[in-house]
Amino acid sequence: MKRSFVLILALLGFPAWSGQNLPNDSAEIWLQRMADAARQLPYEGVFVFGHGDRMQTLQVINQPSGGGKVSRLWMLDGQQREVRCQRNRSVSVLGQGGALRMERRLGNRHFPDLLPENAAALAAWYGVRLGDEARVGGMGCRLVELIPKDRYRWGYTLCVENRNYLPLKAVMVNEAGQPLLQYSFAEIRIGANGNVAAAGAPDIPAEMPRPADPEAIEVKQLPPGYTRVAAGKRRLPVLASEVEHWVYSDGLNIVSLFIEPATRPVAGLKGASPRGMMNLLTRQVGDYQVTVVGDVPWTTVESIAMNLAEARSR
Repeated sequence: MKRSFVLILALLGFPAWSGQNLPNDSAEIWLQRMADAARQLPYEGVFVFGHGDRMQTLQVINQPSGGGKVSRLWMLDGQQREVRCQRNRSVSVLGQGGALRMERRLGNRHFPDLLPENAAALAAWYGVRLGDEARVGGMGCRLVELIPKDRYRWGYTLCVENRNYLPLKAVMVNEAGQPLLQYSFAEIRIGANGNVAAAGAPDIPAEMPRPADPEAIEVKQLPPGYTRVAAGKRRLPVLASEVEHWVYSDGLNIVSLFIEPATRPVAGLKGASPRGMMNLLTRQVGDYQVTVVGDVPWTTVESIAMNLAEARSR
């Protein structure tokens, strides 16, 4: 399996960059075009997701709907699982013994919809470089590199369809340019009128995650460009009680912060995934155990965790 995955990575290819760096105003235009295409175009296709030595095949259908989108993403191998998005609401649907279990999600973005709605703002934190022409899923595309301007975020290499600017491939890379994860369409139809509802996606319940209680913890200073984009309560499979879940993002990279009562003194814990993509740090803040985790550089996780304090309003 590992050998096959390495072969697929080789076939997908990683470019030797010989492109041009765009000035800030042109970078903003490219970023916004890519983000709008992923939301506003109707399309359907099958793509491969690769992470370490793990590989999955998924199918996606997207339709514009008013000012938003309706989409459905489902796995074609492994455990039965879907992601269903409707405007700003999203749920995961898990198959268990022939039954379906629905879980609300914080956020409604998935490949190829990786960039935020206001993607032009990313130009403050990422340089944009255009590369050569390429081909993905049988379609011509242009290589576009998003280069972090500091050490608090991973970069991306995209291949953007020539006519509509839809990302056909996306590779998250570390500071050395090594791939951390990637998505690549194997087949794609832009302009397809696939019926999301007919494919089995019912209306999503309007209820959102329950809001957080008055906050006992605060982050005194965030890494540049990061803001809190979601907060609520959720129940994790390994815990009997609910935890506070806050989500921070620069629009592309995402960090989660989990807060729970400390039932005993917390021994600090830090760690990284084998390839260094995900980093984690747990520490005690007052009467609480706080875990900061995300697919971001260690510097970002450490910066947030070390700037935690008990809320002054308590």
